[in-house]
Amino acid sequence: MENRRTAIPALRSPDDTDVTTWELPEGAIGRLGQGCPLDVEFSPDGSYFTVATKIGFWIYDTATMAPRALWGTERGMVNIATFSHDMRWIATGDQDSFVKVWDTQNGQCVTKIDWGSTRQGRNSVLHVQFSPDGQYLAASGFGHSTVYTWRTGNKTPLASFAVEDPKFDDYRKRGVDYDRHFPIAFSRDSNLFAFVSAPDTVTISDINIGKDIAKLTGHTAPVHTLLFSPCGQYLAGANVGATIQIWDIQNESLVMMPTTYEGNRVRFVYTPDGVLRVADVHRNKIVIWDASKGEKLDVFETYNSNDRPARFSGDGRQFAVCSKRDDVHVWKEEAPSTVASLSGFKSVAYAVAFLQNGRTLVSSHWGRSNKVFWDVASRETLRVLPPLTERTSLRKSIALSPCEEMLAVDTSNQSIEVWHIASETLIAELTGHENETYRSMVLAFSPTGKYLVSGGKNEAYVWDVALWEKRHSLTEQTDSVVDIAFHPDGKLFVTSSRNGSTWEGTARLWNVETGEQVAPLPLPDVLEDTTGYRGEPEEIERVSNGGNLQWKRYSWIQSIVFSPCGTLIAGALGTNIVGGLTNEIRLWDTDTLETRMIILPGQQCRRPWALTFSPCGRYLVSGAWWHSGLDKTPIRFWEVATGENVYTIWSHATDVQDVAFSSDGSLLASGSYDGTILLWDMKPFIGS
Repeated sequence: MENRRTAIPALRSPDDTDVTTWELPEGAIGRLGQGCPLDVEFSPDGSYFTVATKIGFWIYDTATMAPRALWGTERGMVNIATFSHDMRWIATGDQDSFVKVWDTQNGQCVTKIDWGSTRQGRNSVLHVQFSPDGQYLAASGFGHSTVYTWRTGNKTPLASFAVEDPKFDDYRKRGVDYDRHFPIAFSRDSNLFAFVSAPDTVTISDINIGKDIAKLTGHTAPVHTLLFSPCGQYLAGANVGATIQIWDIQNESLVMMPTTYEGNRVRFVYTPDGVLRVADVHRNKIVIWDASKGEKLDVFETYNSNDRPARFSGDGRQFAVCSKRDDVHVWKEEAPSTVASLSGFKSVAYAVAFLQNGRTLVSSHWGRSNKVFWDVASRETLRVLPPLTERTSLRKSIALSPCEEMLAVDTSNQSIEVWHIASETLIAELTGHENETYRSMVLAFSPTGKYLVSGGKNEAYVWDVALWEKRHSLTEQTDSVVDIAFHPDGKLFVTSSRNGSTWEGTARLWNVETGEQVAPLPLPDVLEDTTGYRGEPEEIERVSNGGNLQWKRYSWIQSIVFSPCGTLIAGALGTNIVGGLTNEIRLWDTDTLETRMIILPGQQCRRPWALTFSPCGRYLVSGAWWHSGLDKTPIRFWEVATGENVYTIWSHATDVQDVAFSSDGSLLASGSYDGTILLWDMKPFIGS
């Protein structure tokens, strides 16, 4: 393999290994995690592979398994990154409907094609592919495939193929794992193009004459993979599930009966000598087959890779697969075969918190990445709690005890586990929650360490930490809890909640010793005194005249926090309705519960649901969700005394889920849906 290795001039030096500082947004000083992996693709010679993520796409050296580049970070959200056959170009398809071409000589984007911004939400590019001669570039997504003569600079499609009125359910099969719809394929001579034209039909078109030459019907389930044989006479297709069919194109007939493998799905490739090689993907293992002989070639273990990205190299001698622990495993056919792993990728970072010393950060991730403890200086993983299991964790399902010796986690099965951090041992399991929790429970230790409060679907409890017994049931908590915050003195706490049927939100103040409600927090539709609003004059006028009323019944306080001195409560209000404009940050006086101020962040700051005060109490920081028109999401700094937006950071490629200060205020961490945590030096923004 080494003698046909193609150089890519724009790659970083092999000695440049600190990926935590690569391609950071302005103002960031480090990145924890490398993003959520969305696809893997080998270069034609097998010497490199790409990993498409929500922050951009990585290029790895296959021989050393070392990262060599990170491109596409200006926007990110890359679904797929594939090489041209001469390796001069890399094409990407993203979640914003764009197809881009990157020059491997300099790492620059040389072409940007709007594939489907007018397709009403079904505009994510799922597949991109160069023709072998490099003349054509094809892209596909939901119900739509397009071929471009991209080198001419003409961004108008040469050919476009659409499915009439596609329905999502037609392209999924119940009881099997998800796979990408609407695959595409070019023949080796670049003349033929195969695409999905109906749930049970694949059509083959001659690109040169613009005419369909074959329709292959009778697929028993939606097709997720297509591949021409080297001779161009046959087309292989894999259905959702694990069934492979091979068609004679000229006769439009099967050359062998459909073959169903034992796993959850399959990937396949034709080797250079025309042998069909199959990877049968099971839950925790991959079986490599010679399909022509029905011979099992190898087996290697993975972890829950049912619906994760997977791909053969062009010669079939390498196979890459992601797991639900967000590892990437690369199998290599050697003597003996080997499996190498990458562990830097992470799923959604829902919660972040610094330990008091500022040297350690803990983060909570979606899925099986679990709770990660990071060394802030080296930006390396110190430990993962709970130890890797089958468990799926959601949302802000962690609480760190004030002594920093215990970590409480939601297990997503109506119970709470409490772990001793240093020894990594389970010390308690709390099983009092009765209602099934769709998202997760919310957890918070009291500052005194005496109590743990847990909130779930229409219920909330106070636990005695010394006995690990239920102390109070909060009977007046009838809605689903989405956040909990304690007053600094540990006597009071506040919950924010949402009605599961109407989405309408409430917030309540509680006495932790008695378990009784002190009072609900007022959520007036509008302020009678408009001087209580802060924001742009046009936005204040819109809101004060009732401009948010149509969304108010669908709005709730997603995050809620006390100021460091305890005199203020801040809550971030928003709605999940697409186009809903309810975006407010409300501040209440803790003693009187009067609304002190409503900050209107504006429409570039939708769903400002990540919220924290600076340790000095002078600033309130909000992180927002992404919306169309933005390259990066904003993190805004608000002066508490005036409500003025004093600084804005343009941070992640998608939604900011949580923000947290180190105890001395020198660092801010932001966790995002893109699977990374960014570290920010605060001294240039808000002083020491």
